[in-house]
Amino acid sequence: MNRYIVEISALLYVESIHDPDTLANNLVSQLEELAASSEHLLDYELTPHPLPGNDEDESPDGRDKVNAA
Repeated sequence: MNRYIVEISALLYVESIHDPDTLANNLVSQLEELAASSEHLLDYELTPHPLPGNDEDESPDGRDKVNAA
C-alpha cells in the first residue's frame, strides 16, 4: 500500500444554519472521515468568516425564520 501526505487548500462558500463554531466542528468531522480517523488528520486550520448581512433571524435561503414555516 502506498502512503501519502496530502495538503489541501480550499476556500468554500457555505450556507448553514449553524453558528461559526458549530460549522467549523462539523467541517472538521468531515475531514476526519475523509482522513479515515482523527489520528490521520495531522494538522488543520479552519476559520469560518461570517459574511456581512448575516442575521440570526434569517434562514440560509434568505427567508425570515419566523415567517418561513
